[in-house]
Order: sequence, then C-alpha cells, then structure tokens
Amino acid sequence: MNSVFWPDTRHISLVVLLMLVLLSCKKNDDTIATPQTITDHILEDNQFSLLRAAIAYAEVGDVLKGGNLTFFAPNDAAFQASGMATPAAIISLSKDQVKTLVLYHLLYGSIPSSTIPAGLNSIATASKGIAYVNKSSDGKLFLNNAQVIQADIAVANGYVYTIDRLLTPSTGSLLTTIQANPNLTFLTAAIKRIGTNNPTLLATLNNELSTNTVTVFAPNDAAFQSAGYKDLSAINSANLQTLSNTLLYHVVSGVLFSNQLQTGTVNTLLSGNKLMITSTANQLAIKGNKNSTAATIKQANLPANNGVIHVIDQVLQP
Repeated sequence: MNSVFWPDTRHISLVVLLMLVLLSCKKNDDTIATPQTITDHILEDNQFSLLRAAIAYAEVGDVLKGGNLTFFAPNDAAFQASGMATPAAIISLSKDQVKTLVLYHLLYGSIPSSTIPAGLNSIATASKGIAYVNKSSDGKLFLNNAQVIQADIAVANGYVYTIDRLLTPSTGSLLTTIQANPNLTFLTAAIKRIGTNNPTLLATLNNELSTNTVTVFAPNDAAFQSAGYKDLSAINSANLQTLSNTLLYHVVSGVLFSNQLQTGTVNTLLSGNKLMITSTANQLAIKGNKNSTAATIKQANLPANNGVIHVIDQVLQP
C-alpha cells in the first residue's frame, strides 16, 4: 500500500498565524485606521502581540469592531504570566476555548472609568460569563484579579483598558466550577453528601445568579487525603454534621479575589468561626483555628457566576 504524506495542519496554522501577526506589526503611519476601532487599536499597539494572535486564531476581530463596547485588553506580560508566552501556546487550545477567553474580557456598553461605581460590581461579559469590576477607595480599578494599568483609551466604538493579568473565564455556578475541576473530586463528593442535610449551602453554591455571592477556599484531593479521607468512601461514611460544618468553614460571604485578601481575619459561614489570612508579597496563606500550619493557595481566582474559588492544600479545621 502506498503511503501518503499528510502535512501537519497545526504547524501550517501556526505559520499562517505568525505571518498574520508579523504583517499586523508592520503597519506604518500611512496605514493607521481612522477612525480606530478596538480591533484597530490592538493591531497597532506593540504591547498586544499575543492578544493579536488570540484574536486572529479565534476569529473575533469583527466582534471587537461592533458598536458600544468596552474591552479589557491583557498585554503581552499578562499572557506570559499565565503560561501562554507564544502564539504556539495559544493555538494549543481549541478555537472555541480561545474565543471564550477573549470574549470574557469584553463588556457590552461604552464604559468610561468615571461612571464605574465604587466597590465591587458584577457585570455580564460577551462570553455570557460574569466578571467583577472593583473600584477601590484609592481609585484603583480591577477586573477580577487583574489591575487596570491604563484606563479610558477612547476608540471609535467604545473604550479599551489595558490590564496586567489574563482572566480565567467563568463558566457557571460555583458548584459547576468545582465539579469540572479534576483536583476537586473529594470536595464535589462532600458537597453532594451534605446536600440533604444542608440544602441552604448547596443552593448557595449552585446559584447561577450573581447574587448572594461567596468565596470558597476549596481543599484539593490531596488535602482531603492528608486530613484522613483516604478515598471517596470515607466522604460517604463521614458524620453529616461534622462534614457540613467543615464545608461551611471554607466559605466566606462576598467575592474576594487574591488582590483583595489582606492580613487579618474573615468570618466564615460557620457561625462564630473565622479564618486567619496572611498576605505577603510572595504568598497568601489561610489558617484554620485548629490547623497547626497554614494552607497555601495552589490555584487562585477561579471565577464563577456567583463568586470565586481559591484551591488550597489543606482542609481547614474550625
């Protein structure tokens, strides 16, 4: 049988994508778009080469030319910090994943910073997720855990804000997000187990609306195993009230992204019990009343439509 050589289409896609990015970087003063849309601004600003690659791969350039939009644009440093330091890393994801990623940074409406209320405000994104805009008391502006480093860049169809982090899109409720995480199978089983004993907590975690928001410090599977739950059967045989109190102790009212966590104590949903937070330049640690050492955050700032999750490496003890 004759063999047939099939070219590596992923490699060809990468070459084409790189050519598009390089060509977009060669615009000179004679080819600058006037008036300039969000897409034009991204094409013509050298700090957005990786964002250009993502937009080209996801084929959403025309979406960003629509009317009355606000785009929080991650710069190259934001992509690099997230582990997507090259166009090749971007196209290693599916086209739909990158489309959702880009559109999560897009808000409907022309929103100058002067109209953003103080405090934390939830807002729907073009990816049909929920993001949280926070204007601090000193005037700093954040979207989820990303800080705005350049605001109010006016373009023909709205505004561009430059941000220093690539955002993780929200994809549903806190419960949906926990269930989808392969490192949180023990926590998923624990929530299912206490559902009939504590339907209020279950409803809070499964709320699809951005009301009654909470922050969940979610112990990963290794944390549960270290705490004595050797397998999922141990979750299913655990005392219901003890397990329910343990889960309540990991939940805090309101949305607290990592940049909002400060050294001090926070109240949990387990009445009368607090968590101790230690925040340094290099690490965030969370300690329970009876833990001998503090837990560290292994995966931070996983947004959901009704709050945020921080994956931790210990089960916290009230």
